[in-house]
Amino acid sequence: MHLFLIGPGGAGKSTVGEKLAVRLGYAFVDLDAQFCERVANIREYLKSDGYEAYLEQNAALFDALLLERSQQNVVFALSSGFLATDIRPDIVERNRQRVRECGRSILLMPSKDADVACGCIVTRQLKRGFGLVRDKEEAKFRQRFPDYMALGDIQIFAMGSPEVIVHKIMAAL
Repeated sequence: MHLFLIGPGGAGKSTVGEKLAVRLGYAFVDLDAQFCERVANIREYLKSDGYEAYLEQNAALFDALLLERSQQNVVFALSSGFLATDIRPDIVERNRQRVRECGRSILLMPSKDADVACGCIVTRQLKRGFGLVRDKEEAKFRQRFPDYMALGDIQIFAMGSPEVIVHKIMAAL
């Protein structure tokens, strides 16, 4: 069975995913890391080819990874906009369908309260050193928040340590 960690950038998908995979004895795949390894640096790709082309390439990579890992149990950390962006809704819907067909999705979100969640996520994102702009990150988060809140077979709302979040996921599984 595959588990898909979903949520905004800065929600802890990669960090929690690695720890969860170890705890379950699953493989771990970070879709963003795989994109960087197999296609290009995401920021550079976005600058040269645009977000729509990125969505197409990311979905194709996801399909390839599912095929490669079809005989394994895998925890996947999915890209932040993989299931929640208003660009190319056809790709987003297909991604959602593939996730539903192939395993269980787990939403990671700091809080059910949009203001609290936004503050936490944007603060984390700005600390990553990618040259992000607070206003743009807040707008992106607020636009996607309702979509995220409608997703996840399991929804985890927590700002604790990755170990605490893994424990909550294990209890929910």
